[in-house]
Amino acid sequence: MPSGRKKRIMIACVTFETVKVTDPVEFYEINKVHIIHYLKEGAAKSGTYGAFYDRVVEIIEDYRRDVEVVEHNERVSDFGVMLKTVLSIIRAEKEEDPGCEIYVNVSSGTPEYAAASAIAAMMEDGPIPFSVGVKEYTVSDDMIEELYYMEGKPVGLAKATYEPRALPTYVIEMPPEYLVRGLRILAERNAAKLPVSSRFMVAALKEQGLWSRDTERSDVPDTKVRQTEAVYYQRDFTYRWQMLGWIRRDEFGRKFVITPLGQNAIDTFYVD
Repeated sequence: MPSGRKKRIMIACVTFETVKVTDPVEFYEINKVHIIHYLKEGAAKSGTYGAFYDRVVEIIEDYRRDVEVVEHNERVSDFGVMLKTVLSIIRAEKEEDPGCEIYVNVSSGTPEYAAASAIAAMMEDGPIPFSVGVKEYTVSDDMIEELYYMEGKPVGLAKATYEPRALPTYVIEMPPEYLVRGLRILAERNAAKLPVSSRFMVAALKEQGLWSRDTERSDVPDTKVRQTEAVYYQRDFTYRWQMLGWIRRDEFGRKFVITPLGQNAIDTFYVD
């Protein structure tokens, strides 16, 4: 294990891919790999599915012998089983070592695994889902027609399918709109090098209709109003942004800056 680094764990699924699983092990300097694959009871490990799993393990061990590989034989075409399996792995690893880094490979394996693993990574705090793009394919352009066409017409790898199966649904709430739009204001002011103290942020939030507190009173001095608004700004906005992991203090501790998680939020939600 690299000295001074957190334990790095990766979760992946193996069906008919190798490098989509093995390359990230080297890239992230992974110490432990959980590999999910499926062999029917009584099936020979020398069959196709077993051969791909064995080859992946061989490549990983060639990269570094001290990488621990944990095998999970589960039905990879079952979304519910995949969700349960990935969640169980994440929780067990976090319980064993709360400081570990967990990387979830959503590119390998079946579509059911890909969907379930992405959801599982988002349901738990900390795991990092990632995808792997293909730089080069094993099938050349002149082989595509031979392999994916029938009687001169494109068919693809699949020739026939089973009936569609609806996936279980899980409600994942979108973040409150006022928090996302308020964070976007903070990001824009930071980018423009404009003041982001509570006084200026409250004014900007009011201008955009995002301030819900009734703080303006003619019988109260302006200094008292600003103090009250600063408290509400912290309670309604900065505290919640921090709890969501969207902001952090800069290196001088003077102002809030947007984290990658916060940037993802403003890039994804309420962008109209």
